[in-house]
Amino acid sequence: MQPALVAQVAVTTGSAALLSRFAAGYLAQQTGDLQAGLVLRVLLVTAALLAATWLAVRPRLLQGTRAQLRVGATLGLGLGYALSPTTWTGRTYAAELVTAPGATTVLLDLALWLLVGGATVAVASAPAGARERATYAPR
Repeated sequence: MQPALVAQVAVTTGSAALLSRFAAGYLAQQTGDLQAGLVLRVLLVTAALLAATWLAVRPRLLQGTRAQLRVGATLGLGLGYALSPTTWTGRTYAAELVTAPGATTVLLDLALWLLVGGATVAVASAPAGARERATYAPR
């Protein structure tokens, strides 16, 4: 396992979720539309999960096996979810769109968080196809 990968994914996803919450809260306050704030938060957190996991995993392809990368990034995703202060109120990701904040939203958000982040990790840790041109090859 790679501690640097775990830490990078945890810190970036947790802090991005918190910043997304602030941006969504600001939008909801300015427009008076709570639903618009929730949708913005979902979009920002999804973008943060995609970008943070991709940018953490892809550069490390040659530093470990795919299994090591996937385990480290998944552990980082779980820690990032737990580190976000909004997690414990059930206001981290998308479940608040369908149910009131509480224990149910905490679990639904965690499942969705791991699903989106895990899918990104699986794609980012995949090797390049045989038909793809090497980045170091002359054009």
